[in-house]
Amino acid sequence: MALKFIKRLSSGPAPYFTLGALLLTLAYLLSAATQDSSRLNDLFLFLFGVGILSLILLAAILIRSLIRLYRDFKRNEAGSRLTIRLVTLFVMLILVSTTIVYSFSIHFLHRGINSWFDVKVEQALNDSLELSRTTFGIRLRTLLRQTRMMAGVLSELPESDINHNLRELTQLSGALEIGIWSIDGKLITSSIETPAIIIPNQPNKAIFRQLQQEKDYIGLDPGENGDLQLRAAVRIPKNPALLEDRILHVLFPINERLSSLGKTVQDAYTDYKELSYLRKPLITIFTLTLSLIVLLTVLASIWFAIWISRRMVLPLQELADGTQSVASGNYNTQLTSAGHDEIGFLVRSFNQMTQRLTQARNATQRSHRQLEQQTNYLGTVLGSLSSGVITLDDKLHLKTANVTSSTILSINLQHRLEQPLTQLVEKSESLKDFVQMIFDQIQQHRSWQQQLELHLNKRHQTLMCRGTPLPNKAGWVIVFDDVTTLMQAQRNAAWGEVARRLAHEIKNPLTPIQLSAERLQHKYLPLLPDDQTELLNKLTNTIIQQVDAMKDMVNDFSDYARNPSLQLADYAMSDLIQDVLTL
Repeated sequence: MALKFIKRLSSGPAPYFTLGALLLTLAYLLSAATQDSSRLNDLFLFLFGVGILSLILLAAILIRSLIRLYRDFKRNEAGSRLTIRLVTLFVMLILVSTTIVYSFSIHFLHRGINSWFDVKVEQALNDSLELSRTTFGIRLRTLLRQTRMMAGVLSELPESDINHNLRELTQLSGALEIGIWSIDGKLITSSIETPAIIIPNQPNKAIFRQLQQEKDYIGLDPGENGDLQLRAAVRIPKNPALLEDRILHVLFPINERLSSLGKTVQDAYTDYKELSYLRKPLITIFTLTLSLIVLLTVLASIWFAIWISRRMVLPLQELADGTQSVASGNYNTQLTSAGHDEIGFLVRSFNQMTQRLTQARNATQRSHRQLEQQTNYLGTVLGSLSSGVITLDDKLHLKTANVTSSTILSINLQHRLEQPLTQLVEKSESLKDFVQMIFDQIQQHRSWQQQLELHLNKRHQTLMCRGTPLPNKAGWVIVFDDVTTLMQAQRNAAWGEVARRLAHEIKNPLTPIQLSAERLQHKYLPLLPDDQTELLNKLTNTIIQQVDAMKDMVNDFSDYARNPSLQLADYAMSDLIQDVLTL
């Protein structure tokens, strides 16, 4: 609920305008209060209320910024950790500096206010006031004696001479006004020095009551122009000719310089006493005001630290996002330039880097496509070869192998790529001689060729192996052929030549034998009796048939390595049996 209230209170631009207006009002009130300390007490409540409202609004804005910063940190957004570090650093600097300034300000405030109430100053004011009072006291006593003397003189004069002598007394005494009043407050006669004044100044009732009690009166009273004047009133001694008691009332002027000094001392003393009475409230008010201002300054500084940290980290955050985008493969990422400072230079360098990466990627892709085309072409060529081809790196790990190599060695080499060549022996013990031959020949560090006899899958194989080192000692290329069939064909060709020659030698006497048998049959058959003719005929036919059979065998032998063709024909079983019996 509190978070919703804070969010609603600090959302939008309205809180910032409101806070600005409150701070301006607070500054105006502080200026007015400091210029006129008498208004401080009246303005304090209003000043404190505006400060509290500003504090609440600023605290809401600050809390909202802190919540947002915390959420960014929990979501692990780019730049949030750096922002927190900067904010923490700024807050520490703000708190340390503000604490020092606040401590010294409080100290100087208390010391300054207390210095207003120095014991020596207070004693000097008291002494000045006492001196002023003593001076006026002497003057008052002198004028009071003078007034009593005038009252004594007037009491001895007849009624007709009083007015004339009253004017003389006014001039002689330097009084502003002399009047004779009855005890009940009625004016009897008067003499005024100033012609503009017609009606004399009447004493107040308190003076009459004091005189009725047989007490003379002397005191300071303000005049019409704001100047001080001395007022004296005494009872005129009783005269037998007078039927009522009378009062002599005299107004004496005071020297303007003396009056001004006395008034200044009195005002200074009054102000000092007023300030002395307000010393503790003043200290409290100024302390609260200073604390409120410092707290507002701290909160505003923290909020500004968060704001400026975000502004500083924003280009770095965009740079981090761009870096992640580039790391994910998007080399077309371009950032907005952030000015001409170091961060702007970093952003421009990043944009140049991504452009070069894009160009390098395009070039790499083109090279990769060309390499794939060449690899496919080479793979097609190697795949169409009847020879086995394998490549080894400098550590004798199997790098490539064509299909024919797997067929010749009777092992799937495609599953053995990037493996040491020695693992072929672990898979097939029959390849031990093949691997050992390669190791022996490679030690010579030159091209080589060797024929190898292997027994693979219970059959004999003859391999013709050739090896060539790759440039820069990058490895080896091994080419081998299964020449078992070729060797067999060569042997068959040799035996065929032998068979043809042997058949020729065997075939040479068969023809005379056959001719001799035919001549015997042709020559002696008519000469023999009938019972021997059949026997001769059988014997000669047998010789002729066997000679023909021998010829067929010789012809077949001459065609060595080629199976005799099968000739199907009808043959009487009885004749076959008869021929066998004859043999």
